Amino acid sequence: MDRFFYYKIKKLHWQEKLENLASTLAEISTQAKFPKQDRLTLKLLREAALIIEWGISEVPEIYHLELTAMQRECVEWCRVYPVEQARHILALHSQSQSDRVLQMSGLLTSEEPVEQLAQN
Repeated sequence: MDRFFYYKIKKLHWQEKLENLASTLAEISTQAKFPKQDRLTLKLLREAALIIEWGISEVPEIYHLELTAMQRECVEWCRVYPVEQARHILALHSQSQSDRVLQMSGLLTSEEPVEQLAQN
């Protein structure tokens, strides 16, 4: 990834970083379905892993384990993708991850506001 992307991500507030991550995961979900988009899907998987790496220290600790697992999954998908039989699994799972990250950021509401979770 280029330096511009690094500095763009580093200057964001932790919630904005998660919003960017959710957007990237949603884009993976969309692009993974199409063999013609395999190069873009791999780029997006690497991008998601880097967003997590560059932003996790600012995210409330309650989310670290979950984000670390997401990062590991992205790295592993980079190693094996494309796997034709798993294309739709990646698309479905990435969309679920995107929704979860939006919930962490506070954009998707849950029963308990994200600020309360982060303080507990």
